[in-house]
Amino acid sequence: MTGEPTGVTGDSAGERGKGQVLYLVCRWIPVGILLQYGFAKIFGAQFTILDSELDKPLGTVSGFWLTWYYFGYSPVFGNMIALAQIGLGVALAFRRTALLGAAGTVPLLGGIAVLDLSYAIAIDAMLIALIGAGCAAYVLWRHRAELAAVFWKNGQDEFWKNGRQDGAAPPPRRTRRRWVPAGVLVLLLALTSSCSFYVANYNNRVPTPLDGTWDVTAGSFRPPGLPGPAERVYFERNRAFQAVLRSGQTWQTYHFEVDAATTTIRLWRTWLSKGEQLLSGTYSLGTGRLTITGTDLATGRPLLLELRGVPVHQLRPNS
Repeated sequence: MTGEPTGVTGDSAGERGKGQVLYLVCRWIPVGILLQYGFAKIFGAQFTILDSELDKPLGTVSGFWLTWYYFGYSPVFGNMIALAQIGLGVALAFRRTALLGAAGTVPLLGGIAVLDLSYAIAIDAMLIALIGAGCAAYVLWRHRAELAAVFWKNGQDEFWKNGRQDGAAPPPRRTRRRWVPAGVLVLLLALTSSCSFYVANYNNRVPTPLDGTWDVTAGSFRPPGLPGPAERVYFERNRAFQAVLRSGQTWQTYHFEVDAATTTIRLWRTWLSKGEQLLSGTYSLGTGRLTITGTDLATGRPLLLELRGVPVHQLRPNS
């Protein structure tokens, strides 16, 4: 009987090993989420607003754009949120500061998930925030002894009496590779910052000479989707290839492309996927003036539009 293995030691070590792997995974998933969120705000991939949305009556603006405009209205506030997210991500990357990072991450990502649900923001964004918050909550649970030592009476005595057997204790000093989390963190910082910079400047924005808001002062153009001739045209700076035409209280989105070398402009019915082409022509750009000459492809008639630029301050108060 004494020669039979009990398996207790092996099972305990195996469970502890599995728990340590899960602990590391649940630390690093929120790191990636937080860094991506933070750099997206710094480089302008988040909290940017469309001129056509600013021009709508408040009661018709969706919860998504209300939220985006509110958080992006003050660059100082938006950047403070970004720095907090990056700081919490960095804290989670290291064992010594993981508890601090998790304690801030749970309410931050949990709040984002509630905001996404309450204001009908994309469901995939809500799921990402919930996953990050759940992972951070698991990290907190693994540090429950340390939390008890801080917030509950006699918690510190219990903490040391139990020998910190919470499964999240650092490995022996001789086997610990301190450079590993730092190296992984540097890689994540490089990836998330470069990805956010690319999204903001080469995906969300493809600047054209026509970017801005224009009032139609002469000519008539009524593409499908509008109840009457276009009165105002928005060539959106923060949404590449997106043009929005307004007639009365109707705003309709289209796809446009401009070739500055040949001063040509083309318009399609559906943003990004294009679909039916509606306009083909050339443009002439002056100081605050834009003239478009071409063909209305929906009717086959010649087209001549004269437009006047709308000052930014008329759309963005206090800008």
